[in-house]
Amino acid sequence: MEEKKKRKSKQFVEQPQYPGGPKALSQFIKENLRYPEDAIRQRIEGTVRIAYQVNDDGIVENASIVKGLSPSCDAEALRLVRSLKYGAAYNRGIRLKSNCKININFHLTTIPAKPTIQVSFTPKKAADDTKNSSNHFSYSITIKS
Repeated sequence: MEEKKKRKSKQFVEQPQYPGGPKALSQFIKENLRYPEDAIRQRIEGTVRIAYQVNDDGIVENASIVKGLSPSCDAEALRLVRSLKYGAAYNRGIRLKSNCKININFHLTTIPAKPTIQVSFTPKKAADDTKNSSNHFSYSITIKS
């Protein structure tokens, strides 16, 4: 049996990588996504697909919508992609741009719930205070999150 020599795969073109990898990229998107107010009111959900280029310094350029959802969601997805910072790629003095695509998901379940405030009052009359004509009120406030 003849053993084949294992060759070390050489990549001649290095592509910029997001620091921390795909998991960190996903976390960045989740933390920085601002769901547009009009999309919340209209209950718009879906995915925006964006194509963009990353230069060898790790800067995002030429971001454009491939598949849109609504004007406000598209604008938010573009804002988010343009704020990405990739690591620099060194390609032996050659300046290259890498083409990338990303999906930005808009789901209403990802919006944190706002706490609700409930106020109620109950009038209480003092049993021993029959001479005093003023009423005493008790107030309670409940905050649910």
